[in-house]
Amino acid sequence: MSARRAGRALRFSALAAPIALALLAALSVAQEAAPSLSAVPATPTVPRPLAALDAEEAADFARRAAFAALHGPQKIFSASIDADAVVRNILSTPVWGALTERQKNLLAATVREHFARALAPPPGTAADVAWASLSPGADAAGPTAVDLGLRYGDRVLKTRWLVRRGPRGWAVEDVLLSDPGLSLAAEVGRQLGPEPVRRRDRASEARARAWPRLAGVLALLAIVLVFRRRLPPERRPLLWLAAAVPAALFAVDAALAIRRTFIEPFALSDPPAQPWRPFEQAAIEAQRVGDWSGARAAWTKALDAGATRAQVDYQMGLAARAGGDPFAARGDFERALAENPPAPGAAKELAGISLAEGRTADARLLLERYLREAGPDPETLATLAVVQANAGEGDAAVRTIREARALLPEGWRRAELEAQIYARAGDASATVAALRPLQAEGRLDREALRADPAYVPIALDPVWVGFLGEEVATP
Repeated sequence: MSARRAGRALRFSALAAPIALALLAALSVAQEAAPSLSAVPATPTVPRPLAALDAEEAADFARRAAFAALHGPQKIFSASIDADAVVRNILSTPVWGALTERQKNLLAATVREHFARALAPPPGTAADVAWASLSPGADAAGPTAVDLGLRYGDRVLKTRWLVRRGPRGWAVEDVLLSDPGLSLAAEVGRQLGPEPVRRRDRASEARARAWPRLAGVLALLAIVLVFRRRLPPERRPLLWLAAAVPAALFAVDAALAIRRTFIEPFALSDPPAQPWRPFEQAAIEAQRVGDWSGARAAWTKALDAGATRAQVDYQMGLAARAGGDPFAARGDFERALAENPPAPGAAKELAGISLAEGRTADARLLLERYLREAGPDPETLATLAVVQANAGEGDAAVRTIREARALLPEGWRRAELEAQIYARAGDASATVAALRPLQAEGRLDREALRADPAYVPIALDPVWVGFLGEEVATP
């Protein structure tokens, strides 16, 4: 594949970034670690649990890789990606081993560029790692799954990082956008197409490469033969010398082209067209400006053009919900959840619709399914704790609150989360008690509390009203 073709492949990777940004614009905040291989027949192998120290190293490595993706330098993030493993899984190990270093480097560059563009924050947007969680059930044979919440401005994108320790240390094998169920590695495979490389017909390709260069040499020879008769004998050597330089270049170029044909058994294919991409971009732009009907129309066209159904249905559900049409949103999310593979975030969105309709039991089942498939995050755990508290399961709600608090790095964020959970449950006294420590630390902003929709359920409670009306003593 020439540098021009490689550039085309890299430009295709730029189209993944708007997908991630669409999620950030439409929502706030995937897969279990691979099972270990069986060993000797008739003696089942018990997966060896990942040691606590290794698990912590994996989580710390994923956090540092994510920080580099958000803040740079990009060189550090690119070095953390096992791009060779991504392409090897797409092509198969024998084909990968038959490629030259030049070809491997071109394909690996496509992978790194795709990952970097998909996770890079929009220009001028503050970004950080909001929380981290090590997925349960990791074993030493497969990759370790680390769930990370990436904060872009006031939005959080939930991701799952699959990392594995190799001879050179830890490396990222894949990053999943948890809610739509989008694998960045799988997206690279889609961009490269069903046949990223093709076996060369060496003889015919060598002839095809050699003939144009040979024709150039013959044309130079014809020119020399025509003009030599018109020149005096003493100047004819100059004519031959002038023609010899380009003829030599043609000959060297032909030799290199033929040599490459014989030392590279495979040729890299051009990336296939992706006709749904322009419609995806149009839908994302429509969502950005709040044109929800236009976004839905564009997503429909993207689906007709070949986009992945589960992810498009999920996006259409987000657009319908934001546009005030919960009935259409429910249908979209149900279709997204029924696909194989599904969009796990559709379960969380359906849970929110069910809660708004007073169907608490259905909401709880959907929340639990979402947590099983996409891993924990503070927001979903907070909602589940409210559902458990309303069902009279105080002990379960307390455990869920503790789990949610444990995901957040700073103590003040934990206290804020706990206060919001109590507020959603309608307990004004517990909300105020959770916020008191923030007041002592100087982190309490009563104007922000008045504007925060999380506290709407207790907005008229006398305890809450009195707390907001307190005068703060100044030193």
